[in-house]
Amino acid sequence: MGFLLRNWHLKLSAVLLATVLYTGLVFSGSFSESQVQLTVGITGQPSETAVVSGTPGAVDVTYRAPNDVTGTLTSESFRATVDLSDYDMDRAPEPQVLPVEVVSLVEGVEIVRREPPTVTIEVDRLVTKSVPVVVDYGAVPESLEVGEPMTNVEEVVVRGASTLVEQVDRAVARVLIDESGIRVERTVTLEPVDLDGQPVANVAVDPAAVTVEIDVQAVETNRTVSVRPQITGTPSPGFALASLSVEPSTVTVRGLPDVLTGIEEVLTETLDLSGLSADETFELDLILPEGTRLLEPDEEVASVTVGIQPSVSSRTFVVGVVCQGAGENACLPGLEQVSVTVSGPGSAFAELSAAEVTPIVDVNGLEPGTYSLTPSIVGLPTGVSLDAISPGSIPVTVVAPATPEPTPTPEP
Repeated sequence: MGFLLRNWHLKLSAVLLATVLYTGLVFSGSFSESQVQLTVGITGQPSETAVVSGTPGAVDVTYRAPNDVTGTLTSESFRATVDLSDYDMDRAPEPQVLPVEVVSLVEGVEIVRREPPTVTIEVDRLVTKSVPVVVDYGAVPESLEVGEPMTNVEEVVVRGASTLVEQVDRAVARVLIDESGIRVERTVTLEPVDLDGQPVANVAVDPAAVTVEIDVQAVETNRTVSVRPQITGTPSPGFALASLSVEPSTVTVRGLPDVLTGIEEVLTETLDLSGLSADETFELDLILPEGTRLLEPDEEVASVTVGIQPSVSSRTFVVGVVCQGAGENACLPGLEQVSVTVSGPGSAFAELSAAEVTPIVDVNGLEPGTYSLTPSIVGLPTGVSLDAISPGSIPVTVVAPATPEPTPTPEP
């Protein structure tokens, strides 16, 4: 008995250690550690708040479970959360570190560790703001032009974290202009953007979409062309059109390129010259080709000035030649007839006679002999001018008068 009690405390310690080692050996043989990745959820989020950054994401969890249970465990057997009720809203939206809580939904499973054990998260209060709707149609094809965009609403409400909503300057409706020139009429989702046009994420827009309408048409171009008066009829007898001027002499028309191709002039309404005998100015409307319009609307009327003068014509007479200044001498023209061409108003020829256009050659002071003289005409009626005498020189012979034979004196 004394032998058993001697050093009893050492013997008791040995027994206890052996028991612990045996128990650990048995325990380790029936349990095992495994890992699972869990999506971290959020709980306890204050009302009217939003997570700005630091969304928990995923956590790697190491757990210990009995061997007969391990094979039945899935990610659905655990729950990983971050409790936002621990977030100090008085410091919002300052980043704050919160623990990741992992629990097993199955009894007998021990959570050994989690990675990461904490997350840094930012929470902010939710606010709203009204912003204008702006249509962005990008680059317009060179062959097209667009009208002012129209939307069914001019303002929308954006909602989100205050730090994000403060960045929103406008809500943009983006559309493309088709090269075919089709009119835009479609529903477009709005995108909140900042002053620089950069998108602002995690902000809701109400309404989320608008109807956009844009008139699209081919680009009109300009073309400068001359103005030409249209005239008909003739002036009064004896008068002719001397000049015709128009102001403006050119106009700029506007229209589609295929319409302007080939247009070289713009006509006025028809002007009738019948019965005119003096200068006169008329105001005439321009006749624009179909599909065109004037660039300057005040040029729709042209001022046309008509210059009228007596009509001028020419006439040729075949007449004889008259000698003048021969005195007692005889004057013998070498040509019986010459051609005389005169010109003037038509009315001046009405009563013009051959005698009035008969040329003369002046032999005054010439000794008997043969000469080549230039004929002339004097005393033409007013308005009639001499154009030509053909030929321009006439052979003329001046002959002295014959000496009479003496009469014999009778004998006594």
